[in-house]
Amino acid sequence: MNLAAVIKKEFLQIRRDRLILFMLVFFPTALLLLFGYVLSFDVKNVTLGFLDLDGSDRSRTFIRLLGSGEYFRPEMVFLRQEEIDAALQSGTIEAAIVIPKGFGEEIERGRTARVQGLIDGSDGRKAGIVQGYLQAYATSFGQDLVSDWAARRGWKLLVPVTPEPRIWYNPELKSTPYLIAGLIVFIFMITGTISTSLSVVRERERGTMEQLLVSPLNPAAAVAGKTLPYLGISAASTVIILLAGRLAFGIEIKGSIALLALASLLFLLAALGQGILISTLTNSQQVAYFAAALSSILPALLLSDFVFPISGMPKVIQAVTVIVPAKYYVHLLRGIMMRGAGFAAGAADLAALAIFSTFTLALAAARLKKARLV
Repeated sequence: MNLAAVIKKEFLQIRRDRLILFMLVFFPTALLLLFGYVLSFDVKNVTLGFLDLDGSDRSRTFIRLLGSGEYFRPEMVFLRQEEIDAALQSGTIEAAIVIPKGFGEEIERGRTARVQGLIDGSDGRKAGIVQGYLQAYATSFGQDLVSDWAARRGWKLLVPVTPEPRIWYNPELKSTPYLIAGLIVFIFMITGTISTSLSVVRERERGTMEQLLVSPLNPAAAVAGKTLPYLGISAASTVIILLAGRLAFGIEIKGSIALLALASLLFLLAALGQGILISTLTNSQQVAYFAAALSSILPALLLSDFVFPISGMPKVIQAVTVIVPAKYYVHLLRGIMMRGAGFAAGAADLAALAIFSTFTLALAAARLKKARLV
């Protein structure tokens, strides 16, 4: 049995196993489109309630300002404080504004008028963003009042310091490009680690593993024969995912295509080597599946900077992320796709991926060699 025969045999098994074929070819694109459209960190259309105890032109102007953009959706008008408490508790609204009596009169007298903002803090991240929105709207409303007051007196109002922020790489502040880079990593862990983890176990369950072990093929070539088909299919899936991201979300690759290809190759080799290693340590496809999921998908979701920022984690957890290859690939992908990073910026991450891929493939080959000697 030579290397070409092992590769051909593996391709035939993939073609016959419709579930694996679906996971490798169709599932990545479907998952990309689903998560790209559904999963978003953008906070918009926050349901907002109002309790206007003043009823003045100033208070109504402020209410209209809050409902004029895409961030707040005026939902309910309340007459009593108790109604706000009940609406927040039931989840009918996510935030409420209470404008006290005398709001307009305080403004006319040149005094600071206060309004109360009540925010549902069940989702701490979202509550913080909503609080920032309310403060920004209140500041804008106050600046308009001061500018109008100065203009009526013929004065020219000069602001000592005016910040002019410029947002690079993602000026619309959309979360989709940021998430899709991490989602590609998540998909690779499914198509790479989980799929290959089932391959050797499947051989053992079907009784064909012994043929592979007694063949003149050395362990390194056996690992190559088991991984190259999945590597080729995963590479094709990469192209499909990037094309889908371009057509569906307008995401362009701003950096080096060569760097992207090299980083993807190293990460896929690490994922495939991990899958082969798991398959040599387990005796059933069910156990192999759960072991692969626990060791690949969970770290890719939780410890790779995909969803949760590593900088906000405890120091002990941050130390653990050093051994998570998905962390380095996420960083590389976001740099290449969003910031146009080149080889100089990605050298450290590439080195880490090269170490991981070499280690997992070598360990998988050693395990196969040990199985041959047993």
